[in-house]
Amino acid sequence: EALAATGAASISISRLEVGTGSVRTLINVGQLGPSEQRWPEDEVYELGAFNNLRGVVEQATPWTTSLDEADADAREIELLRELGKGSAVGLPIVTDGQLWGEFYATRHVGCPAMGADELNFLDALTAILGGAVARSVREDALGRLAYYDPLTGLANRRALDERAALAFTVPDGVTRRVTAVMVDINGLKGVNDSRGHAVGDQLIRAVGVSLQQCFGRIAGTLVTRVGGDEFVVLCSGHPVELVRQVADEVCALTWTFGTPVDVSCGAATVSLTSDSSETPHELFVAADRAQYVAKRGRIRHTVLAGGPETRLG
Repeated sequence: EALAATGAASISISRLEVGTGSVRTLINVGQLGPSEQRWPEDEVYELGAFNNLRGVVEQATPWTTSLDEADADAREIELLRELGKGSAVGLPIVTDGQLWGEFYATRHVGCPAMGADELNFLDALTAILGGAVARSVREDALGRLAYYDPLTGLANRRALDERAALAFTVPDGVTRRVTAVMVDINGLKGVNDSRGHAVGDQLIRAVGVSLQQCFGRIAGTLVTRVGGDEFVVLCSGHPVELVRQVADEVCALTWTFGTPVDVSCGAATVSLTSDSSETPHELFVAADRAQYVAKRGRIRHTVLAGGPETRLG
C-alpha cells in the first residue's frame, strides 16, 4: 500500500543497533537492487558513513536526496547507484519517545523525487509503524527479560556482551570508534548500612535514571547495570571527547539519600577496523582500571585509560 500511495520503487525498514553505531535492515520490499534481499541477513549501515542517516538518528530529521542534487552526500549517491535508483527519502521510526530505526524509500531513475504530499503521508505512516513496533516490543517483554536488570530496567551484562560483540565486528573499509565508560557508586555500602537496602536500591535506580538521561543525548548509546554498584556505558561511532564530556556531567552529580553520594567514572576507547585484534574484554578491563584510579583518588571527572592520571597511578 505504501509503495502504491507514494510511487516508491522500494521500501526498507532498518533498526538502530544500540551501542554499535549502526542500523540493521530487517526487510526490503518492492523492486529491489542487485545486492538487496527481502529478508537480509547482514545488511548494516554505519552512522558515520551516511550523513543523512546520522541526522535521522541524532536529530530525528527526515531527509530526501536524488542523483540530480548538486550538493548531495557522496555516499548516498553511491548507494543510489548501487541500487539502481534515482532518489530516496528517509524518516525516523520512533517508539515511546525513543528512536527505534529508519524508514527508507526509493524511486526509479527518471521519476521525480518525493514531494510534500508523499512526505506527509510517510510521516503519518511511520507514526503508525512506530506504534505497532511499540506494541510488539511490549508484547515481547517476557522474552527480553533475560537481557534486562530487574531493579533498574537497564540492560544487563548479557546484553552488554552481545552488543559489544556486534560493535567489535567491523565491516571491511569501515573505521569505528568504540568507547566504554565504567561508573561506580561511591558510598552505596554506607547507605545500605545506615538507611537499609531498600533505600540503597532507590539510590541505584536514581543513578540509573540519571545515566539514561545524560547518555541518552548520544544516539545509540547502551547504558547497562553489571553489578551491585557498577554500570557500564557502551558508545559507538561518536568522538571520545563527546562521551567524556557527558561522563563528566555525571561525575558532577550528587544524590542525597541520608548523605550526599556521587560516582566515579573511568573510560577507555578504541578505533577499530576489520583487521583489529582488540577485544571487548580488553576495553572493559581498561575502563575498569581507569575507574579504579578515579575512585581511589576521589577524582570528580572522568579518568581516561592511557591518560596522565592512569600513567601516574
